[in-house]
Amino acid sequence: MVYNSGEMMKLAKEDIYFHAPYRMLLSSLGWISGKGINCEIYADGAALDSCNAGEIDIINKTFEEHGLKKIIHGPFLDLNPGSRDRGIRDLTLERFKRVFELCEKLKTGHVVLHTGFDPIFYKDASHLFLNLCVPVWEEAVKAASDKGITIAVENSIDPDPEIVVGILEQIKSPNLEACFDAGHYYAFGKMSPFDALKWYPDNMIGEMHLSDNKGDFDSHLPLGEGDLDFRGLIRAVREKGREPIITSEPHSKEDIEKNLAYLASMEI
Repeated sequence: MVYNSGEMMKLAKEDIYFHAPYRMLLSSLGWISGKGINCEIYADGAALDSCNAGEIDIINKTFEEHGLKKIIHGPFLDLNPGSRDRGIRDLTLERFKRVFELCEKLKTGHVVLHTGFDPIFYKDASHLFLNLCVPVWEEAVKAASDKGITIAVENSIDPDPEIVVGILEQIKSPNLEACFDAGHYYAFGKMSPFDALKWYPDNMIGEMHLSDNKGDFDSHLPLGEGDLDFRGLIRAVREKGREPIITSEPHSKEDIEKNLAYLASMEI
């Protein structure tokens, strides 16, 4: 959706997604459907290996019956698309493809994947990481495109947007965009989230992740309990040309309630 810079609005609950690990989602479907909450389902490695047709059918039926929406966050722990080890790159691509299969089963066409960049091991070799990871992302984007899935590449512990932007610029595809996580830049970056945002090409941020912290750790505090200016950040992202998916990343049901109230009261 294209952003109208002259338009002021409040975020509606039906336009907000909440991060929900796969197993937690299954055990809380009644609560989630009762609250009318859209979900970004986090499918870690264990979920990819253990999910079954019965569970997926229950999730799909529950979301359809209650008019709820869902997207996917893929696995990231121990994966590295820019590894110096070819076997690790191959394994990472294999896991990416597995999550695309899950997207199909869960009837969603949007998945978030991390860059996998580690600023310690690649401190002076970001160019090497980028050169190694681009072929993996090219294969991933082709596989996702074949299934009608869009990948949103998210900054994780990246100190700056070099890798995300490099991937976007080298692989130009309608099925590839960015997921901008301001909290990650504030906790791990060498610049402010607002300065990091300036690196991103216009019309390329398809999703925002929202969680708060105090700049010392990715603590996922309820929105408003840390230092981040979410109103300013959402407006700044929208001014890049698109209306992004807004995903809140609380770590408890209580924090879901807090974040929902915070976002619903915000005029952007």
